[in-house]
Amino acid sequence: MTVLEALTEANNIHYIKGLSFAALAEFNSFKDSFTFNDWPRNVVVPIPLDGTVQPSRTSEQLLIQGWMLTRINEDTNDYRSIKIEPDYIEPMRKAARTFILNLINTDLTDPQVTNINYRIVPEYKFTDAHLFGVSYQLRWPINGKLCV
Repeated sequence: MTVLEALTEANNIHYIKGLSFAALAEFNSFKDSFTFNDWPRNVVVPIPLDGTVQPSRTSEQLLIQGWMLTRINEDTNDYRSIKIEPDYIEPMRKAARTFILNLINTDLTDPQVTNINYRIVPEYKFTDAHLFGVSYQLRWPINGKLCV
């Protein structure tokens, strides 16, 4: 299994409509390529690879960053409403956690690394498209190959 295959498989979450790749710099034009029915989505930014070479071992980590976002069709002038958290943020938080754990539970995870940290942060009215959800970050220690 490659990392890209693992990302695709990890995104198999019943209410997430797709996995996409986009850089933040292009996100405002990127989001316009989807209709309302194409959300919620998992959007992953280009993946940097960090490595360490030691005398007896080479270790690599991928920085997996992205967003689990949903688009809402109601007026978001009052986006600080308490209703936003249970209706829009919490489901995306659960989806991001599931995605991260799905990645960690693959055979690509370096078995010599026992502590893997991740972070999930709420995103309110992300860009101008009424997108709500979470951003996530995972330093994923791998023992596989990025594309092949």
